[in-house]
Amino acid sequence: MPRWLYFFLIFSVLAVVLEYLPLNIPPLILFVVAALGIVPLAALIGQSVEEVAEHTGERIGGLLFATFGNATELIIGIISLSKGLVDVVSASIIGTVLGNVLLVLGVAVCIGGFKHGRLRFETRSASQYASLLALSIGGLLLPTIAELFATRANQPLVAERGVLLSDFIAVMLLLGYIASILFSVFRIGDKPNEESEPMLEPLVGARSAAAILRLLAYRQHVAQSAVEGKSGVLRRIDGTVDAIVAHETKQAGGAVAVESAAGGIADGQIPTLEAVLSHPADPEGAAEKGKQEEKAKPPLWRGLLLLALATVGVAIISEILVGTIEPMTAVLHWNAAFVGLVFIPLIGGLPEYFNTISMALDKRMGMVLSASAGSSIQIALLMAPILVLISIFMPQRLDLIFSLVELAVLALATFLFSEITKDGELVWLEGLLLILLYAMMGGTIFLFGNSPIIPA
Repeated sequence: MPRWLYFFLIFSVLAVVLEYLPLNIPPLILFVVAALGIVPLAALIGQSVEEVAEHTGERIGGLLFATFGNATELIIGIISLSKGLVDVVSASIIGTVLGNVLLVLGVAVCIGGFKHGRLRFETRSASQYASLLALSIGGLLLPTIAELFATRANQPLVAERGVLLSDFIAVMLLLGYIASILFSVFRIGDKPNEESEPMLEPLVGARSAAAILRLLAYRQHVAQSAVEGKSGVLRRIDGTVDAIVAHETKQAGGAVAVESAAGGIADGQIPTLEAVLSHPADPEGAAEKGKQEEKAKPPLWRGLLLLALATVGVAIISEILVGTIEPMTAVLHWNAAFVGLVFIPLIGGLPEYFNTISMALDKRMGMVLSASAGSSIQIALLMAPILVLISIFMPQRLDLIFSLVELAVLALATFLFSEITKDGELVWLEGLLLILLYAMMGGTIFLFGNSPIIPA
């Protein structure tokens, strides 16, 4: 968590003080203070999940990231449902999806593209994101289409059928989310072809001898290629190999280090695992480095305590924030859908937005796609179904029937994401197109609201 975000914790305390003091605070001021107070708490949730993940291993850590990635938006949605603000929740679902896949990705690509030119990435993961986005859009689109046709045909019990269809699709979306977790986190049924996949993700094969050999093979391939900026890639591969061997050395209780990958393949041959692990370059340094990393790791209880406190804090501030939405929109003459579409997603995801931009500046486009498209998929496959099912116990039911404008932009965003990522590179112009589409959608909702169904 950046240090400057700790300053915003002042607004968290100030929001509680202003809420319970016997003062007539304007709702707009209280809304702004509460929104600024949620931002650092959302960042603390992400930081605490990272600390806990360091103790749980890769698979459980990945599951934690997938589960708590949008915890702030989920808490705000639940509290809004409890107060009957169904329109705000419905708009925030679409707004969060579009905010990530259009605004966040667009800004990151624009900034990264202006600095580095063409931004390249692996097309396989982008194709998987596009497929999951298509599933998500299908689930969010079908209830609205069904109700639209039912309304035009003057069929009875339309509202009841719409709710039942939303419940059914919510369960289907949850099944899709579980399947994606089993595949991407637990690697069930994922057996890549080693000939076509020379390099695994570093965290996946961190304890595997084959991972080291694949990394070195990939390094040789990069070193012999004519790719621009390959020196930075080579340095990252060398650092990854060093980290893997240091970890294996520590686990084995020995004091060995890895020789430089550049020297190891200077003759054009891929070194064996024994050659990599047996070169005593700096045994004391490797052992000392392992001790420092172990000492620097925060204790598990601290991560769990921080996660609990940040979650409770988000819940308290969110209740204050949600309570100011209706008075604020009345004063400003805004519709509640616009607040849910633009401001609620921005409040919960602002720390993640800065992280995504930082990744683009470092040319880590795989992580940029994961943070933007991955978050959108998580909203559609996890948060939206959970809110629909939780609304069973709330004063008003939430369904998956949205504005035709929102759904049209959602479909366009999915198509545009698939088109601009299929060639494995992005330029700043494509990022600008995503931003412009988001701006057009926001302006339309601001002026015309979000009436879900237009009768014949």
